[in-house]
Amino acid sequence: MKTIFFLFLVLINLVITPVCAEEKADFSQLIMTGEAQVEQIIDPLRIRLQDQRIIQLTGIDIPDLTPYDTGDIGMTALDFLKESLLKKHIKIYQTKKKGKGRMNRMGYHLAHIAEKNSTLWIQGALIENGLARVRPSALNTEMVPQMLALEHKARQEKRGLWADEQYAILTPETAAQSLYQWAIIEGTVRANAMSKNKVYLNFGNDWRKDFTIGIPSKIRRELSKNGIDPLGYAGKTVRVRGWLEKYNGIYIELMHPVWIEVLPEPSENSKSN
Repeated sequence: MKTIFFLFLVLINLVITPVCAEEKADFSQLIMTGEAQVEQIIDPLRIRLQDQRIIQLTGIDIPDLTPYDTGDIGMTALDFLKESLLKKHIKIYQTKKKGKGRMNRMGYHLAHIAEKNSTLWIQGALIENGLARVRPSALNTEMVPQMLALEHKARQEKRGLWADEQYAILTPETAAQSLYQWAIIEGTVRANAMSKNKVYLNFGNDWRKDFTIGIPSKIRRELSKNGIDPLGYAGKTVRVRGWLEKYNGIYIELMHPVWIEVLPEPSENSKSN
């Protein structure tokens, strides 16, 4: 009954918006590796092609998708995929390097996909309508800026999962409620430190208890290539994605530079309102 009610709300408040590959989705950092017909929608993140290959939709996360009892958001995403893709032809976009990020350990092909005739970018449509969050792997980061922009829009408009408080972005103070889970945290860096070539961003007065981001030397070097020194994050408000662990308080180890965003400083007008 709960699922039916949720779907009813989706039909009233949520219009699935076609994101046109030519006009909005820029696949130039990827390569089209083929076209195929969709034979089966396995779940909201996996589809089976007519040639029996399984495509895993890369770069996204559906928070209530589980092997046992998928929730309302996941079921709505599943229905969307069935309506948009079943028995239809798709274009498959993957990383340009053949041996990098094209297949996971389960043998699934990692890809962004677009419906051939309508050019509907599936990941973009799921994110824009609040049916998925951005969750890039370290080997599949090409579409991240576009996906983050769509997620921001969905969050502002409280679409889909962003209308539900249980999926709200956490703060350093509330991060503990999602310990040992993948989450998004937003807060202001109070101080930083370096130990054994790793940078630590601290979000409170006591690094032994407060939320901390750890930036390994490899990630620091990658940030430096883009002119970013993480030691300059002190005083800035950031949004970070990752697995929440327990290490001198709640902790995220930054796995890739795209997992952290420096948020714009509020304008004088917004401060006064």
